[in-house]
Amino acid sequence: EKMRGGTIFAALLLACVAHGATGEPSLKSADLLAEAEAMGDRLVQWRRNFHEKPELMYDLPETAAMVQAVLTELGIPFQYPVARSGVVGTIGTGQAPVVALRSDMDALPVLEEMFEDTKGFLSKATGKMHACGHDAHMAMLLGAAKLLKAREASIKGTVRLVFQPAEEGGAGGFMMTQEGVLDNPRVQRMFGMHVWPWLASGHVATAPGPLMAAAGTWEATITGVGGHAAAGIGIAVVDPVVATSAAITALHSIVSRDVRPGDSAVVSVTMVNGGHVHNVIPQSVTIGGTLRAFSREVYSTIERRTKEVLEGTAKAYGCTVTWAFTSFADDCMLSKDVPAHFGSGCTYPPVVNDADFSELATQVASSLIGKDRVSLAVPTMGGEDFSYFAERVPSSFVYLGIGNETKQTTAGLHSPFFKMDESVLPTGAALHASVALEALSLLGGLAGGARFEL
Repeated sequence: EKMRGGTIFAALLLACVAHGATGEPSLKSADLLAEAEAMGDRLVQWRRNFHEKPELMYDLPETAAMVQAVLTELGIPFQYPVARSGVVGTIGTGQAPVVALRSDMDALPVLEEMFEDTKGFLSKATGKMHACGHDAHMAMLLGAAKLLKAREASIKGTVRLVFQPAEEGGAGGFMMTQEGVLDNPRVQRMFGMHVWPWLASGHVATAPGPLMAAAGTWEATITGVGGHAAAGIGIAVVDPVVATSAAITALHSIVSRDVRPGDSAVVSVTMVNGGHVHNVIPQSVTIGGTLRAFSREVYSTIERRTKEVLEGTAKAYGCTVTWAFTSFADDCMLSKDVPAHFGSGCTYPPVVNDADFSELATQVASSLIGKDRVSLAVPTMGGEDFSYFAERVPSSFVYLGIGNETKQTTAGLHSPFFKMDESVLPTGAALHASVALEALSLLGGLAGGARFEL
C-alpha cells in the first residue's frame, strides 16, 4: 500500500509539472521529455509490435493497420491510403502554418539473427526484418503524436504526421509528394530522423546542407559472340568477359578524372554475372552497381560518363551494350525500362538540410539532451528518400544515436545483426514534438501568441 501510494504521488507530481499552473499541458521541452520517458514502456511495445510483423515496400497492410489503430485510439484523424499504403495524420486546426513530421514504414528482405534479449519479439515473417530501424521511427512518431495531441488546444496551425511507405528503394517519398502530402495547406517546415548505430546512444547529430547522397542504381549487359574458349578464339568468338573487365577498370577512373577534387562521388560496380562453363566464352556479361553524389549536377556527370565508358569500351572490343539506369525524371515511378529488382525507376536526390531549420533542430536537441550530446554530422553516401520532401520545403533530417557496445546495438543498418537500443525512443518522440512546437511557435502557429520554451 505504501508503494502504491508513492506511485500515485509520483504520477500526480508528473501530471502537475506537465500541465503547469494553468492546468494546460506544458509548452516546455523538458516537460515533453519527461512525459515521453513516462510512456517509455508503451513506446517499446509499439516498436516491438511493428518489429514482429515486418512488411516490404508498398505492401504494408498490417503495419498501416497498426498505425491507424494507435491514431484512432489517440483521437487523431488521418487519411489512408496515401501513396498506396501510407498514413497521414492531422493535429491542430488543419490550417496554416503547417509543420510535418515523417516516419518511414517498410522493412527489408533480411533474415534476422537472434539475440538472447530479442527472442521474445523476433520477426514472425521469415526473411523479412526491420533492419533499418523503421519500426522505431514509427513508434517515436506515434509517441510524438500523443504528446502533441495533448497540446492541441495550444496549436492554431497544424502538425501533419507522415507515415511513408517504400523508403527502401521504392521512392515512397516521391509518390507522397506527387499525391499532395505537402499541400492543402502547404507544409512550411518538415522534420525527420533516422536511428544511427554509429553514434552513441541518445546523442543527436545533424548538419546544414548536404547530409546524404543522391543515390541511383544501374545495370548493363555487354554482349559479344560466345563460343569455345580455345578453338573459337580468332575465328568467331568476340569475348565479352575481356570487354567487361576493361570497362570495370575504366569506370573506376571516373571519380578521379571527371569529378572536381572538391566534390565527392562514388561509382561502384557491385555485381558481375557471366558464364557458367569453364571452356565456353559466354555470349554476354551483366554488371551493375550504384552511383552516389552530394548534388544532382555531380550525379548527372558521373551517370553520363558511366554510359560513355560502357559504350566506348564495348565498341572498342567489338561488343555491344544495353543498360538500365534509374533517373531523376518526374515520371520515374512509371518507368518500364528498369528491372523489377531495382524497386523503382527513381534516383533519390541528395538530402540537403535547410541551414536555418537545421539550426533550429540543433537548438531544440541541445535543450532536450544537452549541448555535449549534440554534434555536427559527417555527410554520408547513404541515400534517403526524405530528400524528396527536403527539395520542396525547408527541412531538417537528423541522426539519433543507438550505438551501445554493452547492449550490442552497434551493427550497421541493413545487417541481420541490427539491434535497437530502445532506451532512446522517448528522446526521439520528444525531439519530434519539440521541433514541431518550436517551428510552429516561430511561424505564429501557437494559440494566443504562445511561445514554446526550450
